[in-house]
Amino acid sequence: MSVLGDVFNSLQAMNQWQLLLAFVACTAYVLAQGDLVSPKVRRMAWSTALLSTAVFVLESAEWMYSAMLAAFAIAGLGLFVASAWILSRALGFSKPRATAEAAAFAESVEAAEAEVPVLQSVPVQASLGARTLSQHSGPAHST
Repeated sequence: MSVLGDVFNSLQAMNQWQLLLAFVACTAYVLAQGDLVSPKVRRMAWSTALLSTAVFVLESAEWMYSAMLAAFAIAGLGLFVASAWILSRALGFSKPRATAEAAAFAESVEAAEAEVPVLQSVPVQASLGARTLSQHSGPAHST
C-alpha cells in the first residue's frame, strides 16, 4: 500500500482524544492567522495550536503519519486562505480599495457642503396680532 494510503488509514484508527486535539489545533491555527481577535489572543492561539499539534503527533501510533496529517491540514488551510484572498481581490472587496472609496466619498461630501450657501437666521418676532408679549417677572397668577 502507498504511503498516502497508510496516512488515510491512520485517520480511521484515531480515537476521540486525537480527533479533539486535531480540532483544537485547526481552530487555534485559524484564530492565530486572522484578524478576528487581539494580538494577545493570537499569541495564545499560536501556542495552543503548536501544543495541540505536538500532542496530537505524539499520541499517535505512527508519529510520521500524524505529522503528515498536520502538514496536510496546514497546507489545506493555507490554500483556502489564498483562494479566499484571490477571490476577494478579484471581486474588489479589498481593504485598500474600500478605504480609497470612503475617502473619495468624504471629499465629495465636503465639496458639496462648500458649494451650498449658508442660510442666515432671521429672528422671529413674538407677536400675537397687535399685542406683543412683554417680559413678566412676577408670579404667574398675578394680573
